[in-house]
Amino acid sequence: MDKAAKKNTSKKNELVEIAEKLFIEKGYEETSVEDILKASGLSKGGFYHYFKSKEEVLVESIHNWAEGLLKDIEPIIEDQGLNAVEKLNRMMEKKAAAQKQKKEIIQYLFMIMKSDFMFYKYCIIMAQKYVGPFARIIEQGTKEGIFNVAFPRETADILLRAITSVPQSMFFDEYMEDKTQSLNYKASLEAVVARALGIEAKEIRIFP
Repeated sequence: MDKAAKKNTSKKNELVEIAEKLFIEKGYEETSVEDILKASGLSKGGFYHYFKSKEEVLVESIHNWAEGLLKDIEPIIEDQGLNAVEKLNRMMEKKAAAQKQKKEIIQYLFMIMKSDFMFYKYCIIMAQKYVGPFARIIEQGTKEGIFNVAFPRETADILLRAITSVPQSMFFDEYMEDKTQSLNYKASLEAVVARALGIEAKEIRIFP
């Protein structure tokens, strides 16, 4: 990446961070492009050089978070000393840690994802970033005789969508507020994933 490209990427990321803070403070719907311009010091032309809309800023925020997490889990996937179950559990631990680091924005993104459009964007990004790595773990587990999966990539796609679709549930608020219901949901999802992989639910930790 040349100097101009690095500067462009740096400014774009800076703009996303400024917008994230406004989304958290004021709410996404209440934050206007003008608010972002004022906070960033950019002209309207400067903003539209990087983004076509406020929606694109939010999509870029999701993309950045997903890309950062992918860089963290890649060494886990490449680790020859770990079996497939260990890799899956460590990958989920990394995901949980990343969510805690950006707890406010992640909670906000969960709320935004109740919008069909934003949830669609989120699923597309997650599929692009994680179906491949997840499938590699399933393929390894199948070769090791740990998992019993005929179609690793398709299974990875289905399970990833199940794991990431919690905010779309009509009971999401109850899961967030009621500890018992939250634990029941987590246990149920882990059981579904375990059965799809052909292992016992106690072997995996989707929610560390």
